[in-house]
Amino acid sequence: MTLLDEQGTRWVLHRKRLDLRIVRRLVKDAATPVVWGDMGGISPRLAAEAERPMLWNRIKDEYQGPGGSWSTGRYLAHEFRAEPGQRMLYIEDHC
Repeated sequence: MTLLDEQGTRWVLHRKRLDLRIVRRLVKDAATPVVWGDMGGISPRLAAEAERPMLWNRIKDEYQGPGGSWSTGRYLAHEFRAEPGQRMLYIEDHC
């Protein structure tokens, strides 16, 4: 799977269903863009730096992937990469 952002950067899916510990690290890494896929990914948007702590508070208790609460979770996260060595965290909200 490949995503193309507004600047023309091609992001290629690197890892699906990240472990919650990796999600936490990437959310806190200011160099990693975080894309919030609200409403099941229908309207993705770049998360502002100031809202990352709030997003983490939402994700950590309702994460559906490894390390999270599988049965009651609603969020999943995937890592995308672009050259040279860029990373992007994509978080899906399955409402």
